[in-house]
Amino acid sequence: MSSDPSAPTPLPAPAPALTAVEIAKASTEKMAENPKRYFWRLLGYILPYKKRLIFGILAGVAAGVSNGILLLVLKSVFTIVLPVGAGEVRPEVYYPFADIPVLTNFEIRRPDIAEWIFVLIVCLSIPTLLLIRALFQFIHQYMMLWINLNVVHELRRQCFGNVMRQSLSFFNVIKQGDLIQTVSSQTNSAAAASSQLLSALIQNPISIISIFAMVLIMDPLYTLGAVVIFPLCLAPVILIARKVRKAGGKEEEAAGGQLVTMHESFSGVRLIKAQGREQYQTDRFVEGSLRLNRFVMRSRKAVELATPAVEVVGSIGISIGMLYAWKSQINPETFLTLNLGLMSIYPHVKALSRVQLQMHKCAVAARKVFGFIDATPEVDDKPDAVVLERCRGDIALHDVVFSYVPERRALDGVSLHFEAGKRYALVGHSGSGKSSLLSLILRFYDVDSGRIEVDGLDIRDYTQQSLRDQIGLVSQDTFLFHDTIEANIRFGLLGADREQIERAARLAHAHEFILAQPQGYETVLGDKGCTLSGGQQQRLSIARAILRDAPILFLDEATSALDSESERAIQSALAELSKGKTVVSIAHRLSTVLDSDEIVVLGEGKVIDVAPHATLLERCPEYQRLYQLQYSQS
Repeated sequence: MSSDPSAPTPLPAPAPALTAVEIAKASTEKMAENPKRYFWRLLGYILPYKKRLIFGILAGVAAGVSNGILLLVLKSVFTIVLPVGAGEVRPEVYYPFADIPVLTNFEIRRPDIAEWIFVLIVCLSIPTLLLIRALFQFIHQYMMLWINLNVVHELRRQCFGNVMRQSLSFFNVIKQGDLIQTVSSQTNSAAAASSQLLSALIQNPISIISIFAMVLIMDPLYTLGAVVIFPLCLAPVILIARKVRKAGGKEEEAAGGQLVTMHESFSGVRLIKAQGREQYQTDRFVEGSLRLNRFVMRSRKAVELATPAVEVVGSIGISIGMLYAWKSQINPETFLTLNLGLMSIYPHVKALSRVQLQMHKCAVAARKVFGFIDATPEVDDKPDAVVLERCRGDIALHDVVFSYVPERRALDGVSLHFEAGKRYALVGHSGSGKSSLLSLILRFYDVDSGRIEVDGLDIRDYTQQSLRDQIGLVSQDTFLFHDTIEANIRFGLLGADREQIERAARLAHAHEFILAQPQGYETVLGDKGCTLSGGQQQRLSIARAILRDAPILFLDEATSALDSESERAIQSALAELSKGKTVVSIAHRLSTVLDSDEIVVLGEGKVIDVAPHATLLERCPEYQRLYQLQYSQS
């Protein structure tokens, strides 16, 4: 399956009523508001494939019309095949529609062949027409499926792409299981609803009208009696729709909870096993599964109640019709055709009866998907943002204030200047603002007040992509993809060749252990690199930063997982790598940053002092305290 490259972009989206963070926290009742609005918007994603859509609609119309033609064929067959009365001779010419005013003179003349061959040919007209109808139905369903898959692809592309654009504040509050469910499952639910509902709203009404027209001209009074019964069949559906809407929303919520539990259990399996909490997590999963089952049963029960309710009301209508046939002395072939026609309407009425129920259920999925597609990131590029080419690496912070929550400032009036080509270190107790400072320079968040400049220009005037292209990052929280070692290193510079990758690995002292792996650089790592030791994972992360070769380098406890021998080797490699670059290191072990040009001492979100190690040791009480805590034993 491939998308049509010439297809135009779907209709523009309206302005979102909720921010991405509000969508992440919104209730299912809020998500289910105004379901028809989202169905019409989904149609905007179908219209770009209008050629296939029109072809599919025409095939659906043809399949629907063939249902009406089938009744005429059946009446003809019944007229010819059903036994004649005692003493009567079969005629040479048949008038199957003698009781239908429009077709009174239509005749079927028996050719000069054996009678059984003639009857066989007449009977074969039924499977022939059914084969033609099946072909039209196949074309219709195939086109709708093709459109559905492409709409799913487009929804997932837009949803995932915009989710990845969101700022870290969004990911701080959203459950990852909910994100996975929305991008993977709810996009499929929304797209399937759009194409299936469109199909149901095209083929079923055409079939009903076609069949109804045929039975109407055969016996108007009998047919009008059925019309009285038809609205009664829809009454239970309308009554049940509200229950389905509520239960369907709860079902989606419970399914999201299941994904969250699974994601947390698989991601935190080491902690779970270390704490002996396997059974606890299993019990949580089982409880969530039972809760999901309850809501599924409520939803399905409401949906399935509609079918028997329609059947009961319809059977009453059939009984009344039988009484009418007895009273009016309808001939057998007409009576059979009328009842087969009315019975063949039932599947189409049943399908239409589910439309409102399906629309209500898909509203939750569509609203959340479109919410994520429409949401504007809290940190976004200006319309006139410029691309930052290779920068010098000069960084300046001017009276920066930032807080994650209004009650407490993470950074309070911070002013610093990191000169290009020099090495700096950030030290302080946990919560002093070290990581927050790096996050702001990377523009994971925007400052509350003040400004941050790179090469003399506010970082908000640069595009985020070009700004981050100038920064290499090695974090204490290493992350490796379930991919080859080569691909994990290449993530730092997507266009790098094998020679560049191996050079970076050598500088990071990773080449030797990589070659010792079963397939060398082609070895596929486990989830998050679980097949490697912590030190090996860290060295691959460092190799990734070396390959990036950015003018600014951030080291967040870059050697925290290494043994003493490896740490000395890496420090030597980092010193070589750092030449000509602006390096900002976060360190809890002062021994790793003593040779920095300047050390920034932070406390409670404020800058306490900035100076080289020796100067700080003489004049800064906070630095002296940190130094004494680490070196008191020696």
